[in-house]
Amino acid sequence: MQHHGVPTRLLDWTRSFHVAAFFAAETSNSKNPSIRESPDPIRPFVVWAIDTESINSEAKAMLSLPPETDLSSPETFHKIYWRQPPDDVYTVIAVQPYRMNERLTIQQGLFLCANHVLNFDSCLPGLLHHAIKRGAESRQWLHKFIVRAEARAEVLSFLSRINITAATLYPGLDGFCRSLQVAVRLQEWNQWPGVSIETDRENWVKGM
Repeated sequence: MQHHGVPTRLLDWTRSFHVAAFFAAETSNSKNPSIRESPDPIRPFVVWAIDTESINSEAKAMLSLPPETDLSSPETFHKIYWRQPPDDVYTVIAVQPYRMNERLTIQQGLFLCANHVLNFDSCLPGLLHHAIKRGAESRQWLHKFIVRAEARAEVLSFLSRINITAATLYPGLDGFCRSLQVAVRLQEWNQWPGVSIETDRENWVKGM
C-alpha cells in the first residue's frame, strides 16, 4: 500500500548504496525531470546510511526484548505494533518485510518502522538520544553524504552503465518511461539544469 501512496509508519530504505544514490540523484532537481529551467537554486542531493544492527540492538533494549528476538517475525511485529506504545518510549526498528514483492526484491528494500504511528521524526531521535544517555557511540549509526548538484548527470550516467535505472527498479511501463526521461536528458547533458561534467570526483561527496 505504501508504494501506491498510502501514508504509513514505514520509511523506505535499501541495502544497496547504488540504489539509494539513484533515487537521490533522479529526484533531486525537480518533481518533473523534463523541466529544463528551475526557478530555485539547484541543491545538492543527499544519501543517508544507517547502522541497522546497532539500531535494532538499541530498540530491543528500549522495548525490553531478548537480544535474540527476530524483529521481522510476524509474532514480534504484533507484540510491538498491535498495542499502545509507552508514552515515554520512542524508537524505530529496521525490519525486513515478511512477504516480499517484485519491486522490494529488485530494490533490495527494507523499512524503518516507528513504534508511534506517523511520528517518525520523534522516534529516530528518541532512539539515538536513548543510546547517548547509555554512553553508546550512536553518532556513528547515522551518516549523511552530500553530493554536489553538478555531479547529478555523471552519477546517473554511471548508474545506468551498471544497469541501475528506473526501468530496472520499477518493472513495467511506468519505470521504462521514467528511464527514457533521464536518458534523453543525459543526451542533452549541458541543457539539463544544474548539471555539468565533474572531473574531480573527490569533490563530489562530503560526508557528515
